[in-house]
Amino acid sequence: MSRFVFWTGIYNAVLAASLLFPPMYRAIGLNIPAPIWGWLFSAFLAYTSLVLIYASKDLHRCAPLVYWEALLRYAAGLLLIAGGLFGNLGLTAAAVGTADLFIGLVYMFGLPHELEVSHSALLLDKVDPDGRAKAA
Repeated sequence: MSRFVFWTGIYNAVLAASLLFPPMYRAIGLNIPAPIWGWLFSAFLAYTSLVLIYASKDLHRCAPLVYWEALLRYAAGLLLIAGGLFGNLGLTAAAVGTADLFIGLVYMFGLPHELEVSHSALLLDKVDPDGRAKAA
C-alpha cells in the first residue's frame, strides 16, 4: 500500500506539472477555460503530491491523511467526470476523474485492510503510529 500511495503522489506531481502549461494540457485534450484555473489546480495537486509522498514513507503514522485524500479523490472524480462528459472540459477530464475514483476506492478500502483498523479510526485520526486503533 505504501508503494501505491507513493506512486499516486508521483501521478499528482505529473498532473500538477502538466497543468502549468496550457499548450501541454490542451494537447492531451483538457479544455480549462482560463490558465489561472490550471495554475490553481496545479498548486493543489502539488501540495497533495507532497503529502502523499511524505505519507508513503510512514503510512502507519500518516494513514488518516491518505484516508482523507480518498474523499478529495471522490469529489474530484465526480466533478471531472461530469465536466468531461457533460461540460466542456474534454473527455480526458472524464478519464482522469475515473482514475481518481479508483484511487480513492483503493485508499479507502486498502488502508483499513492493510493497517487492520476501522474506517472510523482513520476518519477520526484514532490510529497509533504502530497502526492499531487508539483506545478510547
